[in-house]
Amino acid sequence: MTETEAGKSRPPKKRRRRIWVLLARIGLPVLCVAAVVAGLVTGYVYLGRRPMHEVFQIETWRHIYDLIFAEN
Repeated sequence: MTETEAGKSRPPKKRRRRIWVLLARIGLPVLCVAAVVAGLVTGYVYLGRRPMHEVFQIETWRHIYDLIFAEN
């Protein structure tokens, strides 16, 4: 294998860096959203023993907000 063949099989360093930065910018927020959803499901369904469909209803979170910030 010659040096030119080896150079063609791998993308240039600048291009690889762009791809890595793009994956980091897209992948990190996606992983954060997935972690939030997993935490909601774990806390509400498994620890709270409630139905999973209630996790994604806004009424559920309004009720929790009202319970937390209600004046005595």
